[in-house]
Amino acid sequence: MTRLDKRKTVASATLLAVIAAGAAGATAGKDGSSSGPLRCEIRDTIEGDAILIEPIVYADKGTNGTYTVSVSGGGTSGSANIRQGGAFEARAGNPASLGRMSLGANGAAYEVKLKVTAGGTSVSCVKQVPGAT
Repeated sequence: MTRLDKRKTVASATLLAVIAAGAAGATAGKDGSSSGPLRCEIRDTIEGDAILIEPIVYADKGTNGTYTVSVSGGGTSGSANIRQGGAFEARAGNPASLGRMSLGANGAAYEVKLKVTAGGTSVSCVKQVPGAT
């Protein structure tokens, strides 16, 4: 392999790594932050005529912090505008539930936003949650 071929190979590999990192960064934070020492997730489950929403935080090491979660939206049975928050404690490698909410599912759609702060780091998650029709 010539010196020029090696440079092309290195440049191509570097470009591919940058593109892959950009694609990963574009998805983090939509449903959950997927990398880093502090991560979040918004779980949703439909049970009958209710949507169960559970904000979750993950930490690489034990930490304490604060969170806020807001839910807005609704459907045929009314609307919701919920905001709650508080302190949390997360153990390394174990998901920590930040509470659970039950909302009407029939024809409803909600936007759920979660912000978690701990150890000088903040992460946010946003999820669109459709209800049953």
